[in-house]
Amino acid sequence: MNTPANALGSQRPGHAIDALAAGCAAAFIVILGIAAYWDRTIRVLHVFESLPFIVAAVLCLRQHKVGYMLGAASGAFWLWMAGTLTTFVRNGFERVAMLLRTGHVDRPDILIAAPAACVTGGLVFFSLWGYSRARNKTWSDLGLFAAATVAVAAFFVAIFAAFAPQYLGMFKHLFGA
Repeated sequence: MNTPANALGSQRPGHAIDALAAGCAAAFIVILGIAAYWDRTIRVLHVFESLPFIVAAVLCLRQHKVGYMLGAASGAFWLWMAGTLTTFVRNGFERVAMLLRTGHVDRPDILIAAPAACVTGGLVFFSLWGYSRARNKTWSDLGLFAAATVAVAAFFVAIFAAFAPQYLGMFKHLFGA
């Protein structure tokens, strides 16, 4: 039988969805690497920032529901952080519009936010889709997802504090400061 899962070399149903989730995570990791190459001040931050995405990709490929939760939480947190706490995503899409309009872009380091937003959005989408196909879902998974979300948020704030404290200002309103 020639299904998308078999075309990717797997007999497991839904493997294409898992591969798409992992592919989005991998693409985001590449984008983090490119950004770190351009700006040496964020290299260590981006190494640590990539860790939950690496783990999510591996666990999604293994069809482990914690991987889906970690992928959705990591992608959603990054999108929320870069899209609402800063203007990074908006500015990235403005650079895409500039590129389409003029054929040139003035800040490729900002332009990179647009594909980053797309692939983290894809990671959230495919992680949730992969989880929806899991057979061993329970109501207690809601608690596990909440724990993954809190852990991801705490991890991101901690690595910003440790490696890029200049960016902690975006979290001030969360802590009443």
